[in-house]
Amino acid sequence: MESDISQREFENQELAKTAAEEAIVLLQNKNKTLPLRNKTVALYGHGAFATVKGGTGSGDVNQRSVINIMQGLEDNGFTIVSKSWLVRLQRYYQKEQSIYEDKLKDDPMSLLAPAFNFKDPEIAEFDDATTGIYVISRSSGENYDRRNHKGDFRLTDNELANIKAMSAYYNHSIVLLNVGGVIDTSFIDECPTLDSVVLVSQLGMMSGKAVADILDGTKSPSGKLTDTWAYSYHDYPTSENFGMANPEYNEGIFVGYRYFDSFGIKPRFEFGYGQSYADFFIKTQKVNVNEKRIRLQVNVENTTESFSGQETVQVYVSKPQTEIPVPYQDLVEYSKTTNLRPHAQQTLEFEVPINDLSVFDTELGAYVLVPGTYLVRVGSSSRQTDVVASFKLDEKVVLKKVENVLKPRIDPTTLLKANVALKQVSGVPFFILKAANFNEPEFVQYQESSDVTTFVAEREDLPGKGLDQVIEHVRNAEGKTLKDVADGDVELAEFIASLSEQDLVNLVEGQMSSVKNNMVGISSDIVPGAAGQTGADMGKRIPSVVMADGPAGIRVDPVFERNQQTITHYATAWPIGTALAQTWNKDLLEKVGFAVGTEMKEFGVDLWLAPGMNIHRDPLGGRNFEYFAEDPYLSGTMAAFETKGVQAHDKLGVTLKHFLGNNQESFRNFGNSIIGEQALREIYLRNFEIAVKLGHPMAIMSSYNRVNGIFSAANFELLTNVLRDEWHFQGTVMTDWFSAADPKQSMHSGNDLIMPGNSKSELMSAVSDFGPEFDEQGKIKVKTDYDLLKKKFVETEMWNDFIVDSDGEVIVKVRVDSDSRLRDRIKDWVYNGEAQIVDDNHILLTGKWEDNNDMYLGDLQKSAINVLKMVLKLKY
Repeated sequence: MESDISQREFENQELAKTAAEEAIVLLQNKNKTLPLRNKTVALYGHGAFATVKGGTGSGDVNQRSVINIMQGLEDNGFTIVSKSWLVRLQRYYQKEQSIYEDKLKDDPMSLLAPAFNFKDPEIAEFDDATTGIYVISRSSGENYDRRNHKGDFRLTDNELANIKAMSAYYNHSIVLLNVGGVIDTSFIDECPTLDSVVLVSQLGMMSGKAVADILDGTKSPSGKLTDTWAYSYHDYPTSENFGMANPEYNEGIFVGYRYFDSFGIKPRFEFGYGQSYADFFIKTQKVNVNEKRIRLQVNVENTTESFSGQETVQVYVSKPQTEIPVPYQDLVEYSKTTNLRPHAQQTLEFEVPINDLSVFDTELGAYVLVPGTYLVRVGSSSRQTDVVASFKLDEKVVLKKVENVLKPRIDPTTLLKANVALKQVSGVPFFILKAANFNEPEFVQYQESSDVTTFVAEREDLPGKGLDQVIEHVRNAEGKTLKDVADGDVELAEFIASLSEQDLVNLVEGQMSSVKNNMVGISSDIVPGAAGQTGADMGKRIPSVVMADGPAGIRVDPVFERNQQTITHYATAWPIGTALAQTWNKDLLEKVGFAVGTEMKEFGVDLWLAPGMNIHRDPLGGRNFEYFAEDPYLSGTMAAFETKGVQAHDKLGVTLKHFLGNNQESFRNFGNSIIGEQALREIYLRNFEIAVKLGHPMAIMSSYNRVNGIFSAANFELLTNVLRDEWHFQGTVMTDWFSAADPKQSMHSGNDLIMPGNSKSELMSAVSDFGPEFDEQGKIKVKTDYDLLKKKFVETEMWNDFIVDSDGEVIVKVRVDSDSRLRDRIKDWVYNGEAQIVDDNHILLTGKWEDNNDMYLGDLQKSAINVLKMVLKLKY
C-alpha cells in the first residue's frame, strides 16, 4: 500500500537507484546503439520479470518490493511488444519455482539451499520491433560455489541460440547481464551482429528503474569492473585449484589483473574497464614525489557535445622488478568525478603515501620499499593508462619489521616472477628518492601466545593448565554494574573480576533464541528475523547487542506482532557488494552506509554483519557477489567508507567479514586455504588492514575455514598478533555462526564472541566442575545441533564434566521414566555398581568429575572485556 511507505523508504529507494545507476557497466556498444532513441523494444529472457536483485543466503534482504527490468522499462515509457510471450513464460516459471520451493519448505537449512535455477526455452518466433533485448540472469549464494557449466558460468544452448537469432533479426540488439559476478562472454564472438552488452549486475530493489535510465540515456553509464573478465575460465590461474578441500594458492600475489598484466594474457574486459556515452580527456597537470608521498593533480574534461557523464580516474604504480615477486602494476588510488556536462572539466587531486608501495620481503620478515625505478600511471582502466611520472629509490628501505606469522609449512606459491618486463619511459617528470631520508624501521611488539592475565579480587583456586599466568589483584567490585563502569566509578577489570564463570560464559557466547533456532536469521528474540544477539544480564545492567545480516541490506522480518500490535518495517535492498564497488565512488558508499545506519536505528539493530570483503580470487566463488573486488585496495577502501557511513551514527557498528581466506564456499566449514606469507600480507590481509585503519569498524567476524592448518576463529597469530598487535584493532572479534573451531582455543586466540552461543557447556566444563544439565522434568538434557560438516542434526546428552564411575564420590539423581533414552543403560549401570534405583522413575548415578579444567579464567575475562567494551560503546 503506497500510503504505508515511510519517508525513509522513499529516500533510501532514491539513493539505491543512484547507486544502481552508477554500478551498471557498459561493456560493448557497437554502432552507438545505446542510448535508445526508439523506446519500442522486444524483451526476452526470464530475467526480464524474475530479475535477480541479489544472491541467496545471509546476503538476502526482506524488502517491500523489487522493480524488475520489465516493469522498470514500462514505467519509463518503453513499449514492450513481446509482453504476451513474457507473460506466458512467467506462468511457467512460477509453476516450476513453486515446485522447487515446496521441496524446501520443511528443510531447516532452506535459507542455504542453492538458488532456483530456470532455463529459458528457445524462442520460436520474434515480435517485430527495431530493438531486441535479451536478459541473462544468474543467482548464487552462501554454501555453494558456482560451476563452469552451461546454465551457470556459461550460457545454455538455448540462451546462445536465442541471442544469435535475436541479434540477426533486429536492427539493434542488446544483452543485459543480470549476474552477480563474472560469466563466460564467448557469446560475443559467436554473435558478431550483437551490438551492445551491459553488465546490469544485481542492483537490489530498484534494478528495473536503474536499467531503464541507462538504456534511454537519462543517465550515462559510469560503472567500472572490479574484476578481470577473461576470454576463457581457464585463463585464470586459479582454475585448476579452486573448490578443493585444501586449495593451494599457487598464484601467490598474482590475483586478477596482477596476473593478466604480469604474464601477458589479454583479457576480454580488463579490471577497471567501463564505457560511457560521453568521452573524457584525462590530463595529469602536476606531479610531485618525495619520501613521504606521491601527489597528483589530474584534469578530466567531458569532450562530447551531447552527453553528461562521470569518469573514474585510476592511479597505478609499477614497482621495480627484483628478487621479491611484484606484479606489473598495483592500483594505489582512484577518484570519480561529479556528473560533467558536455565540455565541463574537473580537477581531481590524489595523494598516495610512499609507504603504500611497500612489498613484503619473506626473507627479512619485513615490509620494504625495493630499490629501482617506479612508474606512476594514470588512466581510465588498468590497460588504459599513461605513465605520468617516474622516480628512483637508491637503496632498499625497511619500513616495518614483523614476525613470520601465519606461514604455511610449505609455501605453495609457484608464480614467482612476472614475465612482462617494464619499459622505461622518458619525457615525464623524474624524481630521486634517498633511503637515508626515510624514518627508522618500525618494530612490532607482539603478545606471546603462552601468556594469560587473570584479574582477581579475592579468589585463589583458579583453573587452567600449561600457560604462563599473571594474576592481577584488583579492587573488589561485588554488587557493581556495568552502569558503574560507564559512569567511571569502577574499572572494567574490577567489574570483570567480580563476575562468576557462568556470568563470563554468558557474555562470550551469544544468546540463542528461546523460541526457535536455525543457521541464520532467527536467533534474536529482540528483533525478529535478526541474526543474533549477545547475552544480557539485567541485574548487572548489561543489555544485549542485536546483530543483523547482511551486505546488501538489513535482514529482519518485515512484518511481525509485538504486544498485540503489527510492526511493519521493510528494509532497503541495496545493490550487491560487487555492484557497489563498481561505482568506484567512495562518497556514494559512505552515503549508502549512512542510510543503512538510519534503518538500523529504526529497526533496533546495533551491529550490522557487513561489509563482506573477501577477495574475488576466482570467478566461481559462490559468495563473490557479497564481496567487492579482486583487488585489496579497492575492496579495503570501499569497506572503509561504507563503515564510516554507518558508524557516523552514534551507537552503531559494523562487522567486517569473513576474516580470513574465505574465498570459496566449497568445504567452507573445514577446508584449509594454503596461502604463502607474501600473498597473505599483500592480498588477503591487505584489504582488511585498510578497512580497519581507515574505517575503525566496531567488530570483525572470523571465517569458518582454516588458513595454513589453523581455524581462523582459533588462530592466535591472526586474531592477536596481526589484528591487534600489528594493526592496533580495538574492537570485538566474533565467530561466524556455528563455527567448527574449538571454543576454548577461540577464547585464548582472540576470538571474543562465539555466535550464536551453543558451546556454553563446553566452556563451563573447561573452567569449572560443571555438572549434568537437566530439562524441566529432571531428565538429562539433550542438545540438538546442526553439524555443518556432516550436514545433519546431531544430539548430545549434556553430562558435561560428569563421568559415570563406581569409584567416584559424586552422586547425581536422574529421572528415567518409561520414555527416557537412558532406560536401556540402567541394567549395566546397576550391574557395574554405578547406579542405585530410587523408584520407578529415578536413579542415583555414582561418578566423578572429568579432569579437564584446562582453560584459564583470564582468557574468558579478556574476551568478556572486549565484548563489554562493545556494549559500552553501543548501549551507553
